[in-house]
Amino acid sequence: MAFNVVDGWTVPGFTHDRELGGGASGRVMLATDDLTSTKVAIKYLDGALAGDEAFLVRYRASARSLSQIEDPNVVDLYDFVEAPDGAAIVMQYAEGVSLRRVLAAQGPSGPLAALSMLGGTLLGLAAAHDQDVVHGALRPANILVDADGNARLTDFATAPAGTEAQSAPPYAAPELWDGAPATVATDLYAATAVFYECLTGRPPYAGRNMARLHREAPVPAEEVPGPLRNLIHKGLAKDPAQRPRSVADFLGALEDAAVSAYGPSWEAQGRGRLTELAAQAAAYPEPPKPKPARASGRNPIVAGKQSGGGGSRGRWVLAGVAVLVVAGAGASAMTLLRGDDKPPPDPAPAQSSTPQPSLPVGGVDPAPLVAQIDQAVNQAPGALFSYRQSGCCGFPATAKGTFGLAQGGEASYSLTLAGTGSARKPVRAFIVQDRLYVRVGRQWKASALGGRGYPAAADQVRQGSSVGNLTALLRSATKLTKGESTETGTIYEGEAPAAKLAEAPGIGPVYAQMAQATGAQQLAFAIKVDPGYRPTAFWVRAGAEDGRNQTMRGSYSKWGRKPPIQAPRTA
Repeated sequence: MAFNVVDGWTVPGFTHDRELGGGASGRVMLATDDLTSTKVAIKYLDGALAGDEAFLVRYRASARSLSQIEDPNVVDLYDFVEAPDGAAIVMQYAEGVSLRRVLAAQGPSGPLAALSMLGGTLLGLAAAHDQDVVHGALRPANILVDADGNARLTDFATAPAGTEAQSAPPYAAPELWDGAPATVATDLYAATAVFYECLTGRPPYAGRNMARLHREAPVPAEEVPGPLRNLIHKGLAKDPAQRPRSVADFLGALEDAAVSAYGPSWEAQGRGRLTELAAQAAAYPEPPKPKPARASGRNPIVAGKQSGGGGSRGRWVLAGVAVLVVAGAGASAMTLLRGDDKPPPDPAPAQSSTPQPSLPVGGVDPAPLVAQIDQAVNQAPGALFSYRQSGCCGFPATAKGTFGLAQGGEASYSLTLAGTGSARKPVRAFIVQDRLYVRVGRQWKASALGGRGYPAAADQVRQGSSVGNLTALLRSATKLTKGESTETGTIYEGEAPAAKLAEAPGIGPVYAQMAQATGAQQLAFAIKVDPGYRPTAFWVRAGAEDGRNQTMRGSYSKWGRKPPIQAPRTA
């Protein structure tokens, strides 16, 4: 069977290997990144979901938040891809089996394994809740048990709003049946229902009228071991106000109950038992998919199989790629660039007592400053640099290395590069003209800048770190002030309209993206130049300092003529 396309298309830059599974919400494929040979799992959403604009608007926001989660109990989300032919979720390819498969093959897990599973599930939920994302339809099918006994969650927020109860009827809190939105409290209810199934081999409620049972039936806590009944009562409380207020509260109650009943080594014993059960379940055939519940009269939207099924399980962690937290609430751009806590100096007086009307607010004429920067850089066309972009609602990128300016052309770079998603792992790279060269094993692979993954991150870095970006900010400024000059240089602080920056040649796309993501009409910036007018640092923010924003910042050092940066030989 050919797997080159799903529903007539393939996410660009990936080649399908085989199908991992699927359900009513879509099919999951094992795929290979064509540039880096990395294995990923791609979930192609069912056409009904891909065509549901309300769902897509909601999921876009969730995907941006989920892509920034680095947690051992969450399957990494790399990218959410929308195309004319459909929509797909690119995620980590993680090894393991679903909890649904474990329970179908083995039955009840025993209390220690059940406690370990609940603890891992709650930790995964906590990581998502910290990003303001709730799962909405948690069930055993989207809890993956890996080779080390970790419970790892996937398929966050894939149930359209209002359908969460029908998506996972045995685990749906009473308020979901009444049309209430999914919340932290409904996630805790679902996690407890899954915990109950691990203990007893069946969900807490089953029958023709699931809504009534969840609303009215007594909590069946007598079916579980005595020391754990209080956890069941708390988590399955009919009133969400009676459930634990947060995941942290529930974890505290779990720890107290587990230590009291089974001793301080409960977690190691439980993880070991869960690992054994998962290994045994992997030898059994995949169980048949559950039949749709008859309670709602609607077809449930069941998330596809988790992104497990064999392969590399290494996590790609880069400390510097996480969301940049702007230092010090209320700190000005000048404070950030100085790197100290002193208050910023007062702006220098206007350069003329009667400034021309065309000058920006603040009285600094950018034209001579731009000319001095261009002249200084032309005399020393190369430097060491660092760059980082991050924020509330975009995909971060980070890079450091060396660049050299070619006469009349784009800068070429030798750098270490990382972004987000499948480009999260830092790689050695070159940017020469409009091509990116990435080292994969012992070979170099080339691709055009732009698109997704590393080529997208490279294009973002090239635009944002360019000297042309800084001079475009100055030329576009509607406000520009000059700070006090010191031995290390001078800081110029200002504002520029996003619409004008979006039209700037070479750097417009990065500003169009920042403005669209944040809704900002003006961008704040600061640029520091040394006494010879060579840039040494810059900072740009779209959006409010203490609200929804994106930020990019960079630094330069050791300006001078650098050896020519040449493209490596490709395979």
